[in-house]
Amino acid sequence: MELSDSTLQRRHFLIQAGSLLGIGIAAAAIPGLITSCQQNESPVNTGVKKEVDISQYPELQNDFGAVKISFTGLNENMPVIIIRKSAGNFLVLSSKCTHEGCMVDDPDTSAKTISCPCHGSKYSELDGSVINGPAQSSLKQIPSSFDTATNILTITL
Repeated sequence: MELSDSTLQRRHFLIQAGSLLGIGIAAAAIPGLITSCQQNESPVNTGVKKEVDISQYPELQNDFGAVKISFTGLNENMPVIIIRKSAGNFLVLSSKCTHEGCMVDDPDTSAKTISCPCHGSKYSELDGSVINGPAQSSLKQIPSSFDTATNILTITL
């Protein structure tokens, strides 16, 4: 069966119109899909306070002792590093490497460094600053306060 020119033109028009309609529907749906994906992500919790009883951690009884502690749903589900700098003075850092997001190792108290096992970045245990890269920015410092009367370190995430 042979099709006439007008039938072929109509078929070609309908295929193009259908394609354009499909593209239009997809273009309209994509932002909604992206937004719905974003809404399903974990909300960022800010201003959440966590208390840590320092007396429960023998590592924190001496200067430059350090521990990693995880708080579910906070700090991107990665532990924080608590370092005792001196009596009553603590530093709390994110354990997320600023290069590509790997979890850094426990601090090396003899060298006063924190290393990333993925690509070799090294950070200072004194303040989380970069000693050598590839990381170019410091580990995130997390606000904290220490109550010497109760031996409680309050971390504000």
